[in-house]
Amino acid sequence: MPEASGPHEIVHLGWRANGDGFDTALAVNRLRAAGARVWWLQRAGGPTEAGDYLVELGPGQLAALARLGVAVEPWRAEVPGDALALARPAVRLFAGTASKFPYFAYYALCLLRLGIDYVPCDGDALAGGALDEANVLILPGGFATWGIDAAEHAAGADQAVRDFLARGGSAIGSCGGAYYLSAGRPGWTGTAPAKPRYTHEYLQSGVGIVSIAIEPGPLGFGCPPTMEVPYYHGPIYDALGEGLEVAATFQLLALSGRLAIDNPLDRESFERDLAGRPAILTATGRRGRAVLFSPHPEMGDLVRKYISLDGYVRRYLPIRGFGTMRDTLRHYRVADAPSFRLVQNALDALLTGAREFPRASAPSTRDTPPAALAALCRGALARLGSFEADEEGELVRDVVSGIAARLGDAEVRIPAVASAPALEPALRHLCATAAERWNDAVYSSLAQQAMELDLGVALLECWLQAATFDRALAP
Repeated sequence: MPEASGPHEIVHLGWRANGDGFDTALAVNRLRAAGARVWWLQRAGGPTEAGDYLVELGPGQLAALARLGVAVEPWRAEVPGDALALARPAVRLFAGTASKFPYFAYYALCLLRLGIDYVPCDGDALAGGALDEANVLILPGGFATWGIDAAEHAAGADQAVRDFLARGGSAIGSCGGAYYLSAGRPGWTGTAPAKPRYTHEYLQSGVGIVSIAIEPGPLGFGCPPTMEVPYYHGPIYDALGEGLEVAATFQLLALSGRLAIDNPLDRESFERDLAGRPAILTATGRRGRAVLFSPHPEMGDLVRKYISLDGYVRRYLPIRGFGTMRDTLRHYRVADAPSFRLVQNALDALLTGAREFPRASAPSTRDTPPAALAALCRGALARLGSFEADEEGELVRDVVSGIAARLGDAEVRIPAVASAPALEPALRHLCATAAERWNDAVYSSLAQQAMELDLGVALLECWLQAATFDRALAP
Protein backbone atom coordinates (compact mmCIF):
# COMPACT_ATOMS: atom_id res chain seq x y z
CA MET A 1 0.00 0.00 0.00
CA PRO A 2 1.19 3.59 -0.65
CA GLU A 3 3.04 5.67 1.92
CA ALA A 4 3.66 9.38 1.98
CA SER A 5 6.78 10.26 -0.01
CA GLY A 6 8.27 12.89 -2.28
CA PRO A 7 6.24 16.00 -3.07
CA HIS A 8 2.99 14.16 -2.26
CA GLU A 9 1.92 13.17 1.22
CA ILE A 10 -0.99 11.26 2.72
CA VAL A 11 -2.98 12.99 5.45
CA HIS A 12 -5.84 12.06 7.72
CA LEU A 13 -8.81 14.36 7.10
CA GLY A 14 -11.25 13.64 9.91
CA TRP A 15 -14.72 14.83 10.74
CA ARG A 16 -14.16 15.24 14.48
CA ALA A 17 -11.07 17.41 14.06
CA ASN A 18 -13.17 19.71 11.88
CA GLY A 19 -16.10 19.98 14.25
CA ASP A 20 -18.15 17.48 12.19
CA GLY A 21 -18.72 20.38 9.79
CA PHE A 22 -19.34 20.01 6.08
CA ASP A 23 -16.13 21.77 5.11
CA THR A 24 -14.75 18.28 5.71
CA ALA A 25 -16.75 16.93 2.79
CA LEU A 26 -16.20 20.10 0.76
CA ALA A 27 -12.43 19.74 1.02
CA VAL A 28 -12.44 16.01 0.25
CA ASN A 29 -14.72 16.35 -2.75
CA ARG A 30 -12.91 19.31 -4.29
CA LEU A 31 -9.62 17.44 -3.81
CA ARG A 32 -11.13 14.42 -5.55
CA ALA A 33 -12.30 16.68 -8.36
CA ALA A 34 -8.73 17.95 -8.66
CA GLY A 35 -7.43 14.39 -9.08
CA ALA A 36 -6.35 13.52 -5.52
CA ARG A 37 -6.46 9.91 -4.38
CA VAL A 38 -8.88 9.42 -1.47
CA TRP A 39 -9.60 6.46 0.81
CA TRP A 40 -12.74 6.09 2.96
CA LEU A 41 -12.04 4.58 6.36
CA GLN A 42 -14.44 1.86 7.47
CA ARG A 43 -13.57 1.51 11.16
CA ALA A 44 -12.32 3.51 14.08
CA GLY A 45 -8.78 3.11 15.32
CA GLY A 46 -6.37 5.46 17.04
CA PRO A 47 -7.13 8.99 15.86
CA THR A 48 -9.58 7.88 13.15
CA GLU A 49 -13.31 7.31 13.09
CA ALA A 50 -15.36 5.31 10.63
CA GLY A 51 -16.20 7.66 7.75
CA ASP A 52 -12.97 9.69 7.94
CA TYR A 53 -10.67 10.03 4.93
CA LEU A 54 -7.07 9.59 3.95
CA VAL A 55 -6.09 11.94 1.15
CA GLU A 56 -2.94 12.12 -0.93
CA LEU A 57 -2.08 15.81 -1.22
CA GLY A 58 0.03 17.40 -3.89
CA PRO A 59 2.41 20.36 -3.58
CA GLY A 60 0.80 23.39 -1.97
CA GLN A 61 -2.45 21.68 -1.03
CA LEU A 62 -1.52 21.19 2.62
CA ALA A 63 -0.91 24.93 3.03
CA ALA A 64 -4.11 25.66 1.09
CA LEU A 65 -6.16 23.53 3.47
CA ALA A 66 -4.66 25.40 6.43
CA ARG A 67 -5.65 28.74 4.84
CA LEU A 68 -9.18 27.40 4.33
CA GLY A 69 -9.39 26.39 7.98
CA VAL A 70 -9.48 22.63 7.35
CA ALA A 71 -7.51 20.57 9.86
CA VAL A 72 -5.49 17.53 8.73
CA GLU A 73 -2.83 15.34 10.32
CA PRO A 74 0.09 13.58 8.60
CA TRP A 75 -0.47 9.84 8.06
CA ARG A 76 2.74 7.95 8.78
CA ALA A 77 1.46 4.37 8.38
CA GLU A 78 0.27 2.35 5.43
CA VAL A 79 -3.27 2.83 4.19
CA PRO A 80 -5.41 0.24 6.05
CA GLY A 81 -6.29 -2.82 4.02
CA ASP A 82 -10.04 -2.32 4.51
CA ALA A 83 -9.98 1.37 3.53
CA LEU A 84 -11.99 1.86 0.34
CA ALA A 85 -10.58 3.80 -2.61
CA LEU A 86 -13.10 6.32 -3.90
CA ALA A 87 -13.57 7.22 -7.55
CA ARG A 88 -13.84 10.86 -8.59
CA PRO A 89 -17.53 11.83 -8.63
CA ALA A 90 -18.97 12.30 -12.11
CA VAL A 91 -22.50 13.25 -11.11
CA ARG A 92 -25.56 13.95 -13.23
CA LEU A 93 -28.54 15.62 -11.54
CA PHE A 94 -31.94 15.01 -13.14
CA ALA A 95 -33.50 18.46 -13.50
CA GLY A 96 -36.03 18.55 -16.33
CA THR A 97 -39.70 19.47 -16.52
CA ALA A 98 -40.44 16.49 -14.26
CA SER A 99 -38.17 17.98 -11.57
CA LYS A 100 -38.24 21.73 -11.92
CA PHE A 101 -36.92 24.43 -9.60
CA PRO A 102 -37.21 24.12 -6.60
CA TYR A 103 -37.56 20.29 -6.68
CA PHE A 104 -34.05 19.63 -7.99
CA ALA A 105 -32.59 22.72 -6.31
CA TYR A 106 -32.70 21.15 -2.85
CA TYR A 107 -30.27 18.54 -4.15
CA ALA A 108 -28.27 21.28 -5.85
CA LEU A 109 -27.88 22.99 -2.47
CA CYS A 110 -26.84 19.77 -0.75
CA LEU A 111 -24.35 18.84 -3.48
CA LEU A 112 -22.75 22.28 -3.62
CA ARG A 113 -22.39 22.34 0.16
CA LEU A 114 -20.70 18.95 0.00
CA GLY A 115 -18.41 20.19 -2.79
CA ILE A 116 -19.85 17.99 -5.55
CA ASP A 117 -19.91 19.55 -8.99
CA TYR A 118 -22.68 18.15 -11.16
CA VAL A 119 -24.13 18.41 -14.65
CA PRO A 120 -27.89 19.02 -14.77
CA CYS A 121 -29.76 16.97 -17.35
CA ASP A 122 -33.35 16.59 -18.52
CA GLY A 123 -34.99 13.65 -20.26
CA ASP A 124 -33.67 14.55 -23.70
CA ALA A 125 -30.13 14.86 -22.35
CA LEU A 126 -30.40 11.46 -20.67
CA ALA A 127 -31.63 9.91 -23.91
CA GLY A 128 -28.84 11.68 -25.81
CA GLY A 129 -25.91 10.24 -23.86
CA ALA A 130 -25.56 12.46 -20.77
CA LEU A 131 -24.72 9.35 -18.73
CA ASP A 132 -21.91 8.13 -20.98
CA GLU A 133 -19.21 9.62 -18.75
CA ALA A 134 -21.07 9.59 -15.43
CA ASN A 135 -20.86 7.27 -12.46
CA VAL A 136 -23.77 8.57 -10.33
CA LEU A 137 -27.24 9.76 -11.36
CA ILE A 138 -29.25 11.67 -8.76
CA LEU A 139 -33.03 11.63 -9.08
CA PRO A 140 -34.73 14.28 -6.90
CA GLY A 141 -38.34 14.56 -5.90
CA GLY A 142 -40.79 15.52 -8.60
CA PHE A 143 -42.57 13.49 -11.22
CA ALA A 144 -40.16 10.78 -12.27
CA THR A 145 -42.93 8.64 -10.74
CA TRP A 146 -44.60 8.75 -14.16
CA GLY A 147 -41.43 7.48 -15.88
CA ILE A 148 -39.07 9.97 -17.53
CA ASP A 149 -40.05 9.12 -21.12
CA ALA A 150 -43.71 9.78 -20.35
CA ALA A 151 -43.20 12.76 -18.02
CA GLU A 152 -40.83 14.62 -20.37
CA HIS A 153 -41.83 13.27 -23.80
CA ALA A 154 -38.24 12.07 -24.12
CA ALA A 155 -38.18 8.74 -25.90
CA GLY A 156 -35.24 6.64 -24.79
CA ALA A 157 -34.51 8.30 -21.44
CA ASP A 158 -35.76 5.38 -19.34
CA GLN A 159 -33.76 2.89 -21.39
CA ALA A 160 -30.65 5.07 -21.11
CA VAL A 161 -30.99 5.03 -17.31
CA ARG A 162 -31.45 1.25 -17.29
CA ASP A 163 -28.41 0.77 -19.51
CA PHE A 164 -26.35 3.09 -17.32
CA LEU A 165 -27.22 1.10 -14.20
CA ALA A 166 -26.62 -2.24 -15.93
CA ARG A 167 -23.08 -1.27 -16.99
CA GLY A 168 -21.98 -0.29 -13.49
CA GLY A 169 -23.48 3.13 -12.91
CA SER A 170 -25.33 3.91 -9.71
CA ALA A 171 -28.15 6.17 -8.57
CA ILE A 172 -29.54 8.04 -5.59
CA GLY A 173 -33.26 8.77 -5.50
CA SER A 174 -35.36 10.77 -3.05
CA CYS A 175 -39.16 10.46 -2.93
CA GLY A 176 -40.18 10.55 -6.62
CA GLY A 177 -36.68 9.42 -7.53
CA ALA A 178 -36.97 6.51 -5.10
CA TYR A 179 -40.27 5.49 -6.69
CA TYR A 180 -38.54 5.51 -10.08
CA LEU A 181 -35.83 3.16 -8.81
CA SER A 182 -38.45 0.77 -7.38
CA ALA A 183 -40.58 -1.88 -9.09
CA GLY A 184 -44.24 -1.91 -10.01
CA ARG A 185 -44.98 0.77 -12.61
CA PRO A 186 -44.16 1.28 -16.32
CA GLY A 187 -40.87 3.08 -16.90
CA TRP A 188 -39.44 2.34 -13.44
CA THR A 189 -36.02 0.73 -13.35
CA GLY A 190 -36.73 -2.07 -10.86
CA THR A 191 -33.29 -1.57 -9.34
CA ALA A 192 -34.91 -2.14 -5.96
CA PRO A 193 -37.17 -5.24 -6.20
CA ALA A 194 -39.85 -3.75 -3.98
CA LYS A 195 -43.21 -2.21 -4.86
CA PRO A 196 -44.40 0.76 -2.82
CA ARG A 197 -47.78 0.40 -1.12
CA TYR A 198 -49.05 3.49 -2.97
CA THR A 199 -47.65 3.94 -6.47
CA HIS A 200 -49.63 6.11 -8.88
CA GLU A 201 -51.89 7.55 -6.17
CA TYR A 202 -49.01 8.38 -3.84
CA LEU A 203 -50.67 11.41 -2.16
CA GLN A 204 -52.41 9.04 0.23
CA SER A 205 -49.57 9.43 2.73
CA GLY A 206 -48.83 13.09 3.58
CA VAL A 207 -46.35 15.83 4.52
CA GLY A 208 -44.33 16.33 7.67
CA ILE A 209 -41.05 16.06 9.53
CA VAL A 210 -40.33 12.45 10.43
CA SER A 211 -37.74 10.86 12.66
CA ILE A 212 -35.89 7.93 11.16
CA ALA A 213 -33.88 5.30 13.02
CA ILE A 214 -30.54 4.70 11.28
CA GLU A 215 -29.11 1.19 11.17
CA PRO A 216 -25.39 0.60 11.84
CA GLY A 217 -23.36 0.64 8.64
CA PRO A 218 -21.66 2.93 6.13
CA LEU A 219 -24.74 5.05 5.42
CA GLY A 220 -24.88 5.89 9.11
CA PHE A 221 -21.23 6.90 9.54
CA GLY A 222 -21.09 10.04 11.67
CA CYS A 223 -24.86 10.18 12.14
CA PRO A 224 -26.82 10.00 15.39
CA PRO A 225 -29.01 6.92 15.95
CA THR A 226 -32.09 8.90 14.92
CA MET A 227 -32.53 11.93 12.68
CA GLU A 228 -35.36 14.28 11.65
CA VAL A 229 -35.93 14.77 7.93
CA PRO A 230 -38.69 16.23 5.74
CA TYR A 231 -41.16 13.78 4.21
CA TYR A 232 -43.41 14.44 1.20
CA HIS A 233 -45.39 11.32 0.15
CA GLY A 234 -42.29 9.13 -0.27
CA PRO A 235 -42.63 5.41 -1.04
CA ILE A 236 -43.84 3.10 1.71
CA TYR A 237 -42.43 -0.42 1.36
CA ASP A 238 -43.89 -3.64 2.72
CA ALA A 239 -42.26 -6.80 1.27
CA LEU A 240 -38.65 -6.53 0.06
CA GLY A 241 -36.95 -8.63 -2.61
CA GLU A 242 -33.38 -9.87 -2.90
CA GLY A 243 -30.39 -7.56 -2.87
CA LEU A 244 -31.97 -4.98 -0.60
CA GLU A 245 -30.77 -3.75 2.78
CA VAL A 246 -32.69 -1.48 5.11
CA ALA A 247 -30.43 1.40 6.12
CA ALA A 248 -33.06 3.26 8.16
CA THR A 249 -36.67 2.86 9.26
CA PHE A 250 -39.42 5.34 10.07
CA GLN A 251 -39.54 5.90 13.82
CA LEU A 252 -42.07 8.64 14.61
CA LEU A 253 -43.85 11.69 13.25
CA ALA A 254 -42.16 14.78 14.66
CA LEU A 255 -44.31 17.45 13.02
CA SER A 256 -47.17 17.52 10.50
CA GLY A 257 -46.75 19.94 7.62
CA ARG A 258 -48.75 21.92 5.07
CA LEU A 259 -45.90 23.80 3.40
CA ALA A 260 -46.23 23.90 -0.43
CA ILE A 261 -48.64 20.93 -0.37
CA ASP A 262 -51.55 21.21 2.05
CA ASN A 263 -51.71 17.51 2.88
CA PRO A 264 -50.49 17.01 6.46
CA LEU A 265 -49.42 13.56 7.56
CA ASP A 266 -51.34 12.74 10.74
CA ARG A 267 -50.16 10.50 13.57
CA GLU A 268 -52.76 7.82 12.96
CA SER A 269 -51.68 7.47 9.31
CA PHE A 270 -48.02 7.48 10.29
CA GLU A 271 -48.49 4.71 12.85
CA ARG A 272 -50.60 2.66 10.44
CA ASP A 273 -48.53 3.07 7.27
CA LEU A 274 -44.97 4.17 8.03
CA ALA A 275 -43.84 3.34 11.57
CA GLY A 276 -41.17 0.63 11.49
CA ARG A 277 -41.07 0.41 7.71
CA PRO A 278 -38.01 1.17 5.53
CA ALA A 279 -37.09 4.85 5.17
CA ILE A 280 -33.80 4.20 3.32
CA LEU A 281 -32.98 1.20 1.14
CA THR A 282 -29.74 0.20 -0.51
CA ALA A 283 -30.02 -1.98 -3.61
CA THR A 284 -27.38 -4.12 -5.28
CA GLY A 285 -28.15 -6.49 -8.11
CA ARG A 286 -28.35 -7.10 -11.84
CA ARG A 287 -30.26 -3.85 -12.29
CA GLY A 288 -27.57 -1.73 -10.71
CA ARG A 289 -26.69 -0.16 -7.39
CA ALA A 290 -28.77 2.53 -5.75
CA VAL A 291 -29.67 4.28 -2.52
CA LEU A 292 -33.37 5.04 -2.15
CA PHE A 293 -34.51 7.75 0.28
CA SER A 294 -38.23 7.76 0.96
CA PRO A 295 -37.88 11.06 2.87
CA HIS A 296 -35.82 14.05 1.73
CA PRO A 297 -32.39 14.35 3.38
CA GLU A 298 -31.46 16.95 0.76
CA MET A 299 -34.25 19.28 1.97
CA GLY A 300 -32.79 19.18 5.47
CA ASP A 301 -33.12 22.15 7.80
CA LEU A 302 -34.33 24.49 5.05
CA VAL A 303 -37.71 22.84 4.60
CA ARG A 304 -37.84 21.90 8.29
CA LYS A 305 -37.44 25.57 9.19
CA TYR A 306 -40.39 26.69 7.08
CA ILE A 307 -42.65 23.79 8.04
CA SER A 308 -41.93 24.95 11.60
CA LEU A 309 -42.68 28.57 10.73
CA ASP A 310 -45.92 27.48 9.07
CA GLY A 311 -47.17 25.46 12.06
CA TYR A 312 -45.01 24.85 15.14
CA VAL A 313 -44.16 28.53 15.61
CA ARG A 314 -47.77 29.62 15.23
CA ARG A 315 -48.86 27.14 17.90
CA TYR A 316 -46.15 27.88 20.46
CA LEU A 317 -45.80 31.64 19.95
CA PRO A 318 -48.49 32.44 22.58
CA ILE A 319 -46.95 29.86 24.95
CA ARG A 320 -43.21 30.67 24.76
CA GLY A 321 -43.23 34.17 23.34
CA PHE A 322 -41.58 36.09 20.53
CA GLY A 323 -37.95 35.79 21.68
CA THR A 324 -37.91 32.01 21.95
CA MET A 325 -39.65 31.53 18.62
CA ARG A 326 -37.33 34.04 16.95
CA ASP A 327 -34.29 32.16 18.24
CA THR A 328 -35.79 28.83 17.18
CA LEU A 329 -36.02 30.07 13.59
CA ARG A 330 -32.60 31.76 13.64
CA HIS A 331 -30.79 28.57 14.58
CA TYR A 332 -31.88 26.19 11.83
CA ARG A 333 -28.77 25.23 9.82
CA VAL A 334 -29.93 25.69 6.24
CA ALA A 335 -26.51 24.99 4.68
CA ASP A 336 -25.34 22.54 7.34
CA ALA A 337 -28.30 20.21 7.81
CA PRO A 338 -27.37 17.03 9.68
CA SER A 339 -29.14 14.96 7.01
CA PHE A 340 -26.62 16.08 4.35
CA ARG A 341 -24.27 13.52 5.93
CA LEU A 342 -26.60 10.77 4.67
CA VAL A 343 -26.14 12.04 1.11
CA GLN A 344 -22.35 12.23 1.51
CA ASN A 345 -22.25 8.68 2.87
CA ALA A 346 -24.48 7.44 0.06
CA LEU A 347 -22.19 9.01 -2.54
CA ASP A 348 -19.10 7.52 -0.92
CA ALA A 349 -20.69 4.08 -0.77
CA LEU A 350 -21.68 4.20 -4.43
CA LEU A 351 -18.31 5.58 -5.56
CA THR A 352 -16.45 2.67 -4.02
CA GLY A 353 -15.26 0.69 -6.99
CA ALA A 354 -17.10 2.98 -9.41
CA ARG A 355 -15.86 3.62 -12.91
CA GLU A 356 -13.32 6.43 -13.02
CA PHE A 357 -13.43 9.07 -15.74
CA PRO A 358 -10.60 11.45 -16.62
CA ARG A 359 -10.99 14.99 -15.43
CA ALA A 360 -12.69 17.09 -18.06
CA SER A 361 -10.68 20.10 -19.19
CA ALA A 362 -13.18 22.93 -19.06
CA PRO A 363 -12.26 26.41 -20.30
CA SER A 364 -11.93 29.14 -17.70
CA THR A 365 -15.09 31.14 -18.27
CA ARG A 366 -17.64 33.22 -16.48
CA ASP A 367 -20.45 33.30 -18.99
CA THR A 368 -22.89 33.19 -16.03
CA PRO A 369 -21.30 35.08 -13.13
CA PRO A 370 -22.52 34.48 -9.57
CA ALA A 371 -23.69 38.09 -9.58
CA ALA A 372 -26.50 36.94 -11.88
CA LEU A 373 -27.84 34.61 -9.18
CA ALA A 374 -27.46 37.37 -6.60
CA ALA A 375 -29.51 39.71 -8.81
CA LEU A 376 -32.26 37.10 -9.11
CA CYS A 377 -32.33 36.79 -5.32
CA ARG A 378 -32.57 40.58 -5.02
CA GLY A 379 -35.57 40.53 -7.34
CA ALA A 380 -37.24 37.74 -5.37
CA LEU A 381 -36.62 39.67 -2.15
CA ALA A 382 -38.30 42.76 -3.63
CA ARG A 383 -41.36 40.70 -4.65
CA LEU A 384 -42.01 39.24 -1.20
CA GLY A 385 -45.55 39.65 0.05
CA SER A 386 -46.46 41.95 2.90
CA PHE A 387 -46.06 41.02 6.56
CA GLU A 388 -48.97 40.84 8.97
CA ALA A 389 -49.03 43.48 11.70
CA ASP A 390 -48.74 41.00 14.55
CA GLU A 391 -46.05 38.96 16.31
CA GLU A 392 -46.15 36.22 13.69
CA GLY A 393 -45.65 38.83 10.98
CA GLU A 394 -42.72 40.24 12.95
CA LEU A 395 -41.16 36.77 13.07
CA VAL A 396 -41.42 36.46 9.30
CA ARG A 397 -39.93 39.95 8.96
CA ASP A 398 -37.00 38.87 11.17
CA VAL A 399 -36.44 35.75 9.04
CA VAL A 400 -36.44 37.80 5.83
CA SER A 401 -34.11 40.38 7.39
CA GLY A 402 -31.64 37.58 8.12
CA ILE A 403 -31.84 36.32 4.55
CA ALA A 404 -31.27 39.84 3.21
CA ALA A 405 -28.19 40.24 5.43
CA ARG A 406 -26.77 36.94 4.17
CA LEU A 407 -27.38 38.02 0.59
CA GLY A 408 -25.48 41.25 1.24
CA ASP A 409 -22.56 39.32 2.72
CA ALA A 410 -22.51 36.97 -0.29
CA GLU A 411 -22.52 39.90 -2.74
CA VAL A 412 -19.43 41.32 -1.04
CA ARG A 413 -17.61 38.01 -1.63
CA ILE A 414 -18.41 37.75 -5.34
CA PRO A 415 -15.56 39.91 -6.76
CA ALA A 416 -12.93 37.82 -4.94
CA VAL A 417 -14.15 34.50 -6.37
CA ALA A 418 -12.42 33.62 -9.60
CA SER A 419 -14.02 31.53 -12.33
CA ALA A 420 -14.78 27.92 -11.44
CA PRO A 421 -15.25 26.01 -14.71
CA ALA A 422 -16.29 22.73 -13.06
CA LEU A 423 -19.07 24.54 -11.19
CA GLU A 424 -20.25 26.64 -14.13
CA PRO A 425 -22.90 24.21 -15.51
CA ALA A 426 -24.65 24.20 -12.14
CA LEU A 427 -24.63 28.01 -11.86
CA ARG A 428 -25.86 28.54 -15.41
CA HIS A 429 -28.74 26.12 -14.94
CA LEU A 430 -29.67 27.48 -11.51
CA CYS A 431 -29.92 31.02 -12.88
CA ALA A 432 -32.08 29.98 -15.83
CA THR A 433 -34.47 27.84 -13.82
CA ALA A 434 -34.73 30.19 -10.82
CA ALA A 435 -35.57 33.06 -13.18
CA GLU A 436 -38.27 30.99 -14.85
CA ARG A 437 -39.75 29.98 -11.50
CA TRP A 438 -39.64 33.36 -9.81
CA ASN A 439 -41.07 35.23 -12.79
CA ASP A 440 -44.29 33.19 -12.74
CA ALA A 441 -44.53 31.68 -9.26
CA VAL A 442 -47.77 31.48 -7.33
CA TYR A 443 -47.24 30.68 -3.66
CA SER A 444 -49.55 29.03 -1.16
CA SER A 445 -48.13 31.14 1.68
CA LEU A 446 -45.57 33.77 2.56
CA ALA A 447 -43.60 31.02 4.31
CA GLN A 448 -43.23 29.14 1.02
CA GLN A 449 -42.16 32.31 -0.78
CA ALA A 450 -39.58 33.10 1.91
CA MET A 451 -38.31 29.51 1.79
CA GLU A 452 -37.54 29.73 -1.93
CA LEU A 453 -35.72 33.03 -1.39
CA ASP A 454 -33.73 31.40 1.42
CA LEU A 455 -32.95 28.51 -0.94
CA GLY A 456 -31.67 30.90 -3.61
CA VAL A 457 -29.39 32.75 -1.20
CA ALA A 458 -28.09 29.48 0.27
CA LEU A 459 -27.33 28.22 -3.25
CA LEU A 460 -25.31 31.37 -3.90
CA GLU A 461 -23.43 31.03 -0.59
CA CYS A 462 -22.59 27.36 -1.18
CA TRP A 463 -21.56 27.95 -4.79
CA LEU A 464 -19.18 30.71 -3.70
CA GLN A 465 -17.70 28.51 -0.97
CA ALA A 466 -17.20 25.59 -3.36
CA ALA A 467 -15.60 27.92 -5.92
CA THR A 468 -13.26 29.30 -3.24
CA PHE A 469 -12.12 25.79 -2.29
CA ASP A 470 -11.81 24.83 -5.95
CA ARG A 471 -9.48 27.73 -6.66
CA ALA A 472 -7.36 27.16 -3.56
CA LEU A 473 -6.96 23.39 -4.04
CA ALA A 474 -6.33 23.34 -7.80
CA PRO A 475 -3.17 21.28 -8.57
